[in-house]
Amino acid sequence: MKQLNLQKSGIIVLIAMSFVLGIIVGPLNAAEPKYKDFPVPQECLDAVKKEGSKLYVYNWAEWWPQELFDNFSKEFGVDVIFDYYSDTEEMVAKFKLNPKSEYDIVLGASPANAMVLRPMGVVTNLNYDWLPNITEYMIEGYTKRTFDPGNKYQIPDSGYSTLWCYNSKYVDDTVPGFNTWKFLFENEKYAGRITMLDNMYSVVGAALKSLGYSWNSDVESELMEAKALLLKQKPRVMAYDSMPRRTWVEEDAWVSETWDGDAWLVHHEDLPELKAVLPEEGTFVAASTDFIPTGAKHPAAAHLFLNYIFRPEVNVFLISTIGYPPTHKHTMEFMSDEMKAWPGFILPEGYMEKCESEEERAITGKGKELRLEIWAELKR
Repeated sequence: MKQLNLQKSGIIVLIAMSFVLGIIVGPLNAAEPKYKDFPVPQECLDAVKKEGSKLYVYNWAEWWPQELFDNFSKEFGVDVIFDYYSDTEEMVAKFKLNPKSEYDIVLGASPANAMVLRPMGVVTNLNYDWLPNITEYMIEGYTKRTFDPGNKYQIPDSGYSTLWCYNSKYVDDTVPGFNTWKFLFENEKYAGRITMLDNMYSVVGAALKSLGYSWNSDVESELMEAKALLLKQKPRVMAYDSMPRRTWVEEDAWVSETWDGDAWLVHHEDLPELKAVLPEEGTFVAASTDFIPTGAKHPAAAHLFLNYIFRPEVNVFLISTIGYPPTHKHTMEFMSDEMKAWPGFILPEGYMEKCESEEERAITGKGKELRLEIWAELKR
């Protein structure tokens, strides 16, 4: 999934200091609102001690700030042990081999991952008696997703959307039809300077959307049109790369399909000329989610951690660091005006009606089989 090397020298310390001083997240509004931390019940804390005060975390490498885990461990006396995956396909494959893998919590998954794993008995239901901060602060829209109404078995920790970005030093953004998916697929001017995500669903979905079809289509004729469009584009693509930070910063790639937060961080930290386009046709909007596997030996500690990251000040720190839209209803209030204005972070009125999220028809059965065929030929 989405990730960048966020732990380069000094960045985490800078962000933490900047929050305290009001630099990155911007000054608090005049009233300086204070939002309550709803502690988990004593029953959960007692269960954490009974389990042995440990938490085995399975997460993207170099994704969430280490300080967040250190502070949690210091406050609650829980020893946090890490294992990492390089992409979510690797994570899913591990659970397919051993559905009872003894991780206590998986961070940074996608709803599609949990949708695939749940029928295999990998994902457990959540105990909301132990999650008062989430009950209070989750943005309502994230509780009504079709993949898990009410978030019974996974917690959206941040949102994301698929869009494309460009280097404004080299790309003319005044041409007709610029703010569309069609521009990404049909222009020839920037051949050899284009990257696409190394993600089957994102690439095929964007092609479908540019043709006026559903991102999740499982109609063979529509998918074959998308295939033809992608094969026509292929000679102009320099790489299928989900982490093209280096090629952006070194100005090798000028136009890239990407995720909103990855582009934002590069724009904010290294390359102000990097700008983003929220395509007129609509796009894919989803969430990074966390779940507790059924093989967890420390489920109370996992609930304690989930409640902790929805503590208001902790969530502000998390979102400021990873650079993705919050699912906490108050966190965006503390972000800078520049971040609020970034495409995808606050969607324009009415835009969500043109967007889609994960649907089972795209990730299982015929929809998945046809996408695998397209992807195999595209990567050949």
